[in-house]
Amino acid sequence: MPKQNAPAEAAARPHTLSLENRKTLTLTGVNEVTAFDEKQLILRTEAGQLTIDGEGLHVTALLLEEGRAAIDGQINALAYSRRGAGRKGLAGLLR
Repeated sequence: MPKQNAPAEAAARPHTLSLENRKTLTLTGVNEVTAFDEKQLILRTEAGQLTIDGEGLHVTALLLEEGRAAIDGQINALAYSRRGAGRKGLAGLLR
């Protein structure tokens, strides 16, 4: 018997990243801020975990319900980890 009215899976938000002069970073597709200080910011995005290294990092906008973020400061490095790499506990191990 076919399922009727099966809930559709939520569509993933597009993930974009724009960096201007290594000082202003704007992002979409942001799901969660995992860790933050003035030298490192770790985000969970639709494209996987994103680690931002720099100096004097400041989050100037964070709208998680819209999946948007903006960061100012000296951006030294951007690195992605595979999807789910930042998840902890049993759920992270099972993915």
